[in-house]
Amino acid sequence: MAAHARYRVTHETRYAYSSKATSAHQLAHLKPRDTPWQRLKYHSIEIEPRPAERAESVDYFGNGIVRLMIDAPHDVLSVMAESLVEIDSHAPDAQAASPAWEEALAPPYANGPVMDLDLEQYRVASPMVPLLQESIAYARPSFSPGRPWLAALLDLNRRIHADFIYDPKATTVTTQVREVLEHRRGVCQDFAHLMLSCLRSIGLPARYVSGYVLNHVPAGTERLSGADASHAWVASHCPQLGWVAFDPTNGKLADLEFVTLGWGREFSDVTPLCGVVLGGARQKLSVVVDVQPLGAE
Repeated sequence: MAAHARYRVTHETRYAYSSKATSAHQLAHLKPRDTPWQRLKYHSIEIEPRPAERAESVDYFGNGIVRLMIDAPHDVLSVMAESLVEIDSHAPDAQAASPAWEEALAPPYANGPVMDLDLEQYRVASPMVPLLQESIAYARPSFSPGRPWLAALLDLNRRIHADFIYDPKATTVTTQVREVLEHRRGVCQDFAHLMLSCLRSIGLPARYVSGYVLNHVPAGTERLSGADASHAWVASHCPQLGWVAFDPTNGKLADLEFVTLGWGREFSDVTPLCGVVLGGARQKLSVVVDVQPLGAE
């Protein structure tokens, strides 16, 4: 496998309203992160109608955000983001050595070191990622005592891919983890929330990652689920390997085919576009994403 990749990503979001919206306040997470393995070379966001106010900043989790305020009546809101990123291969080999998974559990802090908040904030429940006995029961077959951390995580990742059906009509953005466990159907957001619930429920830190997955595959290769839209996966922290990313939707490690937008506790922390609209009555949302591989410079 190549050690590097370059992609041009376009992400168009379009809201069409049944009657004019008089104003809108929007928050966009559409700027890919700079990370040790990913470099953002170019980024732009075009908005129609032109916002009266526009401000860029960084959220609590370190993700780039844009706040927009539109005060002109409009029938359609269009947001077009374009990015150029370079990515280095960063996933460990599936056979890489790792400590027993129990070593990634929270240490006893009574007489121990200062708490690492960057880890501890990803062990606790969040609104869409509860700590559940059902999640513990589902995770347990992968986490036998003393099993290497990477082997256990890969097994859970593989099982979710095998046991759950990718079905865009089965869930909504508010579907709960318990429902996903019961019906065994959903999309990448659901499978990421499920894996997060499994990991956090047994005490392991794990964060939700939002981004894109390559939607151009070689002839004869299986197309990845979740392409042509925003994608979601999971990263968990190993004391020896650091943060490692897993894609339960496709049952694989997340590496060169994945462009990282941002991360947080769950979907609501890194929603690509969300906000409040005054007027507009009903709305129709359409999203078109394209991840185009580029040759080396």
